[in-house]
Amino acid sequence: MEGEIAGHEWFSPDGKTIWYDLQQPRGKTFFVGGTDIQSGKDVKYQFNRNQWSVHYTISPDQKIFAGDGGDSTSVAKSPDGKWIIFFTPDGNRFKYEKLVNMKFHHYEPEPNVHFSPDQKWIIFRANFEGFEGSYAVEIAKSDIK
Repeated sequence: MEGEIAGHEWFSPDGKTIWYDLQQPRGKTFFVGGTDIQSGKDVKYQFNRNQWSVHYTISPDQKIFAGDGGDSTSVAKSPDGKWIIFFTPDGNRFKYEKLVNMKFHHYEPEPNVHFSPDQKWIIFRANFEGFEGSYAVEIAKSDIK
């Protein structure tokens, strides 16, 4: 498609799928796309402009995703895109939940979200308190009282 872009690729934990930010065309319709390396089969999950992220990641069990959002100067030009977002595939779309408001983060450095090995936390970096720090947001409630 003219104007299509794909970028910021990453591999699934098992190394069988390459995932990427997919826009068809650029800045209009947003997806996370994946291609099975052996079969060449493609999958894509659509979402809205304000859920677009500079970077995405997939959980160790490969069932859920997260994104680090983006500011209004990024490719998507999201007016309300500065969020750490939790994604769940639902057919060919993503359901989403906004987890952390990043409105005071300057996106330098980029948050670069990661799941904890137990998939209870999303770990990221931010500078919204005036210094660069590492943070985590809980996505699965623990049994600790």
